[in-house]
Amino acid sequence: MRLTTLATASLALFASTVLAVGAPKGDITAGKQRFEATPEGGQSCASCHLEGGAKSIDGNTPLLAGQYADYLEKALKDYRSGARVNVLMNAQIGPDGTNPLTDADIQNITAYLASQRSSLHIYESAKSD
Repeated sequence: MRLTTLATASLALFASTVLAVGAPKGDITAGKQRFEATPEGGQSCASCHLEGGAKSIDGNTPLLAGQYADYLEKALKDYRSGARVNVLMNAQIGPDGTNPLTDADIQNITAYLASQRSSLHIYESAKSD
């Protein structure tokens, strides 16, 4: 009995550690709100990265839903600092952008996007006639 209890407790501790290590740092609800918010004089993230990042306004705008939070966080911080260059992104969140993001904003937005179902690599089988 004692061995079973110890094994169950060890498994629960292991599972919670794995989930904590892989979990994004931000607040998903706050990230959704910030992703959809339109700042004065700027645009919301959602105005180009539609439907929680699962769609986009054109073929040049990346799909962000389901992307790794750490990758998105680095990309947003690089756009914010000017280390990564994209005319639209730098105009929004760059050093002189109209939609400045704090570190907390970035963590929340990336947690939200990482929690969304990805539309990448979804293939439909050919329909038979």
